[in-house]
Amino acid sequence: MLSHLVEAFIAFFVVINPFSKIPLFSTLAAGYTPARPRRTAIKSTVVAASILVFFIALGQLLFNRIGVNLYAFKAAGGCVLLLLSLQMVMASPAQPDFAKNPDADISIFPIALPFIAGPATIMTVILQTDDDLYPAYEQALVTLMLLAVLGINFLFLLFAPVLNRVPGKSGNDILTRMLGLILAALAMQSIFSGVAGFFHLPTG
Repeated sequence: MLSHLVEAFIAFFVVINPFSKIPLFSTLAAGYTPARPRRTAIKSTVVAASILVFFIALGQLLFNRIGVNLYAFKAAGGCVLLLLSLQMVMASPAQPDFAKNPDADISIFPIALPFIAGPATIMTVILQTDDDLYPAYEQALVTLMLLAVLGINFLFLLFAPVLNRVPGKSGNDILTRMLGLILAALAMQSIFSGVAGFFHLPTG
């Protein structure tokens, strides 16, 4: 169980990637008054946590009700992770420029959704709390790991302006690319595992 908790913590940390939020949040909140970034960080964290806990509690049941095979979802989620990892490695600039509009509320979109509780993160929390593999108490502990990572991410958001000056743009780019490579490996493993499970192929 301990190994699963460590695996879940690492997976959550990599897929949420607090480092990537430092320059992003600093840029999007550039036009805000000094007190507003703190409220934005709190609101986005609470919204993201609510969405992810919902999928932990009911996500697998929801997919079962609509007839989505978990292995198919695992492979599809791996594809989403792979695309995200490639964007991280290639540093693809596909973010809307909210900084030009200081009145825009960025806490729900795009911070909570999709930058924290995006498809890749939702897929990860469902797979890490699979009802067929893990008992309820272990799922509860995994949920605590998720909340711990969200707490770390909240601190990164809260101190983003300060942290953004420490490693600088080059340092943040390096960290993002490193995490992107790790995420790409996790994505390929998820794809292979999903395809093998769906077609009942041996793994090893």
